[in-house]
Amino acid sequence: FILRLTLMIKYRLSKLSILTTIALMWMPLLAVAAPNPTQIATDRQTIASLDDTLKQNPQDLDAYIRRGILYARLEQNLPAIADYTQVIRLDPNNLLAYSNRANAKVNMRDYRGAYLDYSQVLRIEPERAITYNNRAFARHQLGDCKGAISDLRIAVELFRIQGDGANYQLSLANLKKFQRKK
Repeated sequence: FILRLTLMIKYRLSKLSILTTIALMWMPLLAVAAPNPTQIATDRQTIASLDDTLKQNPQDLDAYIRRGILYARLEQNLPAIADYTQVIRLDPNNLLAYSNRANAKVNMRDYRGAYLDYSQVLRIEPERAITYNNRAFARHQLGDCKGAISDLRIAVELFRIQGDGANYQLSLANLKKFQRKK
């Protein structure tokens, strides 16, 4: 399973949301490794460098995104959310900022906020299957079982159309699980 998961992650690196989906749906099955102290130090140094970059150019969207990702990796969700929010202020249609902010909100158990951000992603790009899948999780956590099932049905169909067999299977399994709980 771990090897299959590793291959999926390498294959899907450009779709950061899949990592969140896998973590949310499979976290109870995965062993969480202790953080690497060297990586933590490197991330903090990079954050300091990005701080300097943003002092020189407070409009640098890429720097905010990169710093937000580092904060999220360090499990500092509030500063990550602040950075993604700044990107959204500067670029109201930035899919990555909405997606990453939603993921950080899920980590903080702010499912309502995550639901709203995932909805913004879908307003901008309505055929983004992984976002339907992620929004289904947020809706389920909010007690909206019918809404979660509806989102998963859309995700399953989009994954099928897009030829994404692995995510199709994961979403289909979650759909069946949610339908049983209904």
